[in-house]
Order: sequence, then C-alpha cells, then structure tokens
Amino acid sequence: MEQLGVREKNREERRDALLTAAYELFRERGFVGTTMDDVADRAGLSRRTAFRYFTTKDELVFPQRAERLAIFQQELQPRSGESALATVKRACLEMARNYAASRKQMLAQWRIVEAEPALLGREIQLDRDFEKAIEEAFEAGGASRRRARVRAAAIVGAVRATLREWLEDGGTADLVRLGRETFAELEHGFEEKKR
Repeated sequence: MEQLGVREKNREERRDALLTAAYELFRERGFVGTTMDDVADRAGLSRRTAFRYFTTKDELVFPQRAERLAIFQQELQPRSGESALATVKRACLEMARNYAASRKQMLAQWRIVEAEPALLGREIQLDRDFEKAIEEAFEAGGASRRRARVRAAAIVGAVRATLREWLEDGGTADLVRLGRETFAELEHGFEEKKR
C-alpha cells in the first residue's frame, strides 16, 4: 500500500514538473516555439516519459479539462425538486468556485490561449463538451432538443463572456458573484431596466 502511495506521488511530481516547464516555456518562447522535447528537457524527464503524461502540447495548456468536465457533469445531477435551470446554474456556480480557487493557473492558461489563435479554436471545441452536458440537463428536464440547445448555447456564451471579464481584470473580482449576476441577466432576458 505504501509503495502505491510513493508511485502516485512520483506520478504527480512528474506531471507537475511537465506543467511547470511547459508554462515557463510557453511564456518565454510562445506555444508554437515550444516543442514537447523542450518541455521534457526543461522538466528533466525523457521524451517518452513526457508523452506518457501528455500526448500533445494542447493537453499541457488544458491539463484539468477532463477533471473539470467530470466535476461539472456530476454537478448537473438534479436535486430533488430542482428545475433544470436551477441545476445548470448551481453547476456553473460550482465551476466558478473551482476556477476562482485555481486563479493563478487560469490566468496563465488564458494568456497562453489569447496569444495563440489556434488555441482559441481548441478552447471552443473543448467548451462543446460542457455545452452538450448542459443541453442534456435541459432535455432531461423536459425541454425539446432545439430549446435545450438554444438554452445551452446561450448559457455557454454568457459564461464565456463572464470568464473573459474576470480574466481581463486579473481575476480580482468575485467570480461566483459575477456568475450570479450573469444568470440573473439570463433569467430576466434582454429587457432594458427602466430608470
């Protein structure tokens, strides 16, 4: 049992070393100017070892994507008496807490993505999995497929805009508060407030 703990710790240390090296190199040379060999060398690991952890450079930029998607999908399980919208809102606000807790890494990732147009497209592709999960939550709540898709697309667009505002401001605002404000806007539609 103790040996498994040591192996897991070593695995985490190698993974962290690769991520640290990659982010340093992306900042110094840019995403395109960095190779997986460069990352492995900077981390003090072999190329083969590096590819065991990350099969592409993209994975180095979005290292927690699978974990975050799994958390999000779990949060999308409706609670007793909860509407589909309430479920989606709760799940999105939980992700806001997750992102805020990873503020430094989120800012570094955003800077890398903003500097490389190809990564912007990759980020949008990855967001489709989150959008699909939201769509499925609305369908499970009784919405038609088209209505579920429209709602999911609107929410993902609103979440992206909120995250962009938060990141552009250096992640200093309360992301959960911004998320609540965004959902209030969605819930009230596009009616202009009368002054």
